[in-house]
Amino acid sequence: MFAALLVTQANVGASWKSALYRTIGSTCGALAAALLLPMLGTGAVRAGISLFLLASFFAYLTALHPSFNTAGFTAALIFVFGGIEEPWHFAWLRVLYTLLGALVAFAVSALVWPVHARVALRNKMASILQGAGMLYCAVAAAALQGKNNAEQVRQLDRQLHDLRHGITDQMDEARSELTLARFDAGAFQALVDEADQVRRRLTAMAEDGSLYVNAQVQPDLLPSLPALVECSARAFSELADAIRNEKGTVASAPDLDGAVRGLESDLARLREQRVTAPFALDRMLPFWSFVFNLREIARDLKQLESTLALLD
Repeated sequence: MFAALLVTQANVGASWKSALYRTIGSTCGALAAALLLPMLGTGAVRAGISLFLLASFFAYLTALHPSFNTAGFTAALIFVFGGIEEPWHFAWLRVLYTLLGALVAFAVSALVWPVHARVALRNKMASILQGAGMLYCAVAAAALQGKNNAEQVRQLDRQLHDLRHGITDQMDEARSELTLARFDAGAFQALVDEADQVRRRLTAMAEDGSLYVNAQVQPDLLPSLPALVECSARAFSELADAIRNEKGTVASAPDLDGAVRGLESDLARLREQRVTAPFALDRMLPFWSFVFNLREIARDLKQLESTLALLD
């Protein structure tokens, strides 16, 4: 019962690999103890020497692979409770109880407390994109409307960083989850990497928010800029909804394409007419940096939309 409870606790909300590793470790520890016990006996000194040898050996193996992290504990149990007469019997029971615990864990995960690691991964990724959209809107509002929201931008930036924490572990659990549906780990990893690229760009923009405000990015210089911001903000929300609800497309894709083309046209006009040439350097550089970052985020969102179609 103790072994079954341990394995169940280790596997509720985790992958099947934990049960496999625990079974491998218990089997190795049981075999090693059953072999050494008849050879060295159960005296205090002999048992101490045996436990020292086994602990050293399995500590080394645990450093190589996590399968052996329960081997030493199993060996100690057999030394204490197995006795010199029946070490093999107790070793067999220990392995049997560990297997029983793994079966109980799978039953609990499937029937009582399903893991749904892939659903949790989708929700995590959707939350990251929602947080990125909120930060995007706050940075854009500060630059285009002159809003004094520096504290809000810093708070949203911290929240976005916290949302990213732990997604690697959830990716591993989703990859190892036992289901009949195929899991395209490459597509999910590509989506995570692309979302990270957007997050890093937004973090850099949040740090330069005060420079963008001082640059006085006037919408009349780039009439397409408000439309691009609106389409990008809507794309963040629709991408998050599509990932969470397993949709393959987003409705804002054509509008975002048109907004990017409009911005490219306005940028070509600005360069041709040299509109920003009279600007001071401390205004010109943040102005172009802000505009280019908005354009690149829109392109990153388009790439996210393309990768979204590959998810299954």
